[in-house]
Amino acid sequence: MADSNCGYSLTNCCFCLSLRAGSIIIACLSLIFSVLGAAFSIYVGVTAGVEGWVDLAIDLIHFVLACILIHGIRTEQERLLRVWVVGTGLLVALGIILGIVIIIFTNSLAAAVVLLVVSAIQIYFLLVVRSYARSSNNTEAVAVGVVTGIHEGGDSGRENAW
Repeated sequence: MADSNCGYSLTNCCFCLSLRAGSIIIACLSLIFSVLGAAFSIYVGVTAGVEGWVDLAIDLIHFVLACILIHGIRTEQERLLRVWVVGTGLLVALGIILGIVIIIFTNSLAAAVVLLVVSAIQIYFLLVVRSYARSSNNTEAVAVGVVTGIHEGGDSGRENAW
């Protein structure tokens, strides 16, 4: 569970799924919600003005990141998984900051609860995908070690930045 090198790492998703299966589900959910969000943002942009277009830009970024995640999982490219983790992490941080500002100006307890729940789910999703990327990186490093004759404790020439 806890990794001494780089923080917390999960071994499965939702206690019953593999990290890969969980990451695929997360990617599909991200894709679906970004498309629905973009459609709603277009509707709001047409009917209400500028606010909808800002949301559309954020939804399009989520869409691109979801596509990157799907491709990264499909092709097992750790670098693409990292792009998703960093990009989504930045968007989650931005969402939390904007949510706090909205809560301050509206004094809405419901908004605070929704922000807390959504942020917790997004952070869990980040942990699942990050753990999958780390586990696929470790599997790859072990495979490299077997092929080259380098065993655990040796230097495989790769640094784990996670």
